[in-house]
Amino acid sequence: MKAPAFIRLAIRNIVVNTDPGTIFFMLGLPAFYFLVLGTMFQSIVPGVQVNGSLVSYTKFLAPGIVGMQALTAGNIGGSMLWSDRRWHMFEQLMVGPFRRLDYLLGILVISTVFTFGGSAIMLILAHFVSGSFILTVPSLAFTFLALILGSFLFTSLFLIIAILVRTLQTYNVLTILIYFFLDFASTAFYPITNSTPVVLRYISMVNPLSYITNIIRSSIDYGYVNSILTESLILFAITLVIMIISLRMYSRLKTVA
Repeated sequence: MKAPAFIRLAIRNIVVNTDPGTIFFMLGLPAFYFLVLGTMFQSIVPGVQVNGSLVSYTKFLAPGIVGMQALTAGNIGGSMLWSDRRWHMFEQLMVGPFRRLDYLLGILVISTVFTFGGSAIMLILAHFVSGSFILTVPSLAFTFLALILGSFLFTSLFLIIAILVRTLQTYNVLTILIYFFLDFASTAFYPITNSTPVVLRYISMVNPLSYITNIIRSSIDYGYVNSILTESLILFAITLVIMIISLRMYSRLKTVA
């Protein structure tokens, strides 16, 4: 008995994206951020005040590195569509035993697998570097929710870019700019306080990576705080809007690149 079509496409996507370059981008770069930035800033930052508690910088940074996996995996998912259109593989798949829905589900599956796989590895690394975390059923549930929503959101965002952009140079420039902008204009690397410049504060407030990071940080560092539910609802709303836009554009996508 054959596996469902979208599972076969997901397996194909995983095989294609297990090259050394992709693995380094997915795991090596976040690990580098955590080990280098964590070590360097730990020596000059005595602690970070979060939710009324003082935590070490490495413990503050760890949830941001975990949340970044959703962004990284979403980028990989979007690049699959761009590459398949560039090399006319998308057309070939559509005339085969696959539907557009199968293709889309295959991309969402690979993004989700990479998100949770990378997050688990980063969490284990963070455990040995910064200490233990609160891993209860509620904390894991909210962490799971933040990662799955983040995976869908960023995959949808990069799918939109893959649909709109025609040249490799433009696609690479846009994805790199978005990747680093979302990373460094979020709460992944530093807290947003009243002393933060107003412009950066507002950018962080509309940055979905900030909500993913905040939910994970509140969950595994503190178990639960009142802001988690509110931030989860905001993240859900942002994800829903981006996914609807992405689905509408994908449904109208021509099979000729």
